[in-house]
Amino acid sequence: MTKEEGMKGEARTARPRNRQRNAEYKVKFLTLLLCWSHISRLFDFVDKMLDAELNDLPDIKAPELTFEHLVKVLSSLRPLQRYSFCVEAQNEGDVDKLYKGFLKLLKGNLSLEEVVALYSASVVLFLLADDDRERSCNQRLELLNKTFNYSDTLKPTMIHFATVEMMNSLRLANTNEEYFFIYLLDAIPHVLVASDTGKMISLGLLRALIAVLSGSRIILYIYRSLWEAWEMVPQISQNMILLEWSLRRTYALLKAFSLLMAAVAFNSGNRELKQAGYRGFELPNCTTEISDWFRTLRDRLEEKHTELKCKVGLQLVRFVDHNILASLTETGNESTSEAGNEATSEAGNDTAG
Repeated sequence: MTKEEGMKGEARTARPRNRQRNAEYKVKFLTLLLCWSHISRLFDFVDKMLDAELNDLPDIKAPELTFEHLVKVLSSLRPLQRYSFCVEAQNEGDVDKLYKGFLKLLKGNLSLEEVVALYSASVVLFLLADDDRERSCNQRLELLNKTFNYSDTLKPTMIHFATVEMMNSLRLANTNEEYFFIYLLDAIPHVLVASDTGKMISLGLLRALIAVLSGSRIILYIYRSLWEAWEMVPQISQNMILLEWSLRRTYALLKAFSLLMAAVAFNSGNRELKQAGYRGFELPNCTTEISDWFRTLRDRLEEKHTELKCKVGLQLVRFVDHNILASLTETGNESTSEAGNEATSEAGNDTAG
């Protein structure tokens, strides 16, 4: 073989390697882009929300989810137990095998039951404690986004089915109901911005959480309107909240309602949901009743926890101020201003006449 022929042979061998390397770089770039897109949308969403850091609230924070908790959820997801990699990964404690296996599943044709099971699996994987948080977060955000973007189905029956199944399966992660609330509230902001399907499921989960806290019975697990969700809140006795509820349970109510309000009334990205026939993406005409109830609760919480010198309780007071009352006050001022402008305009027209 001549030197020239040898160089040509090496070039032919190098080209596939270069193409493979370029393809790998593209995949990595797209993965980073997907994660950044998710984080960017999440920042846009939480811009209205000044949330308290749970790390500073030990009385509210739930224990980290372990692999054992993950197995409890996965073992209940029968559509996924049919796959050998899922069973093997559970026995071996191999998170990476689950992650890669689920991503591979998403490249094929899945039934509705399998997709909904992956919703729950991706959420618990996202919440799972991991030493390598940065790498893990990127991987799990990728899985979460791809799972909730697998299908853009917005049929009410599908949203109801997915919401109920997720509620039932995620409860298995921990028998403590209040921990379940916190896990759900930790995951929902990320599911909300993943896709329109994820958003409608998240709204259904928030509505269902408020129903559980208020003891209300709901038949269809589908978001209807902020007013309909709000009407369940006053069914909760404020005396019971102050005397019987834990700080964690109180936080769950405040967080659920503030998240719901931010997602539907202060989010400009609901156009496609409206086009799909969903309604209720605005504040009710009269917000005074909502403001009065939460302001009364806020004042009573402040009085109680000032006397008890309870830092966590006072942080809940600030949470109400920033995430509920401030938003309602701003909206009320805008409405008053608009009404004033209209009245001035009409008065000007009358004078001109």
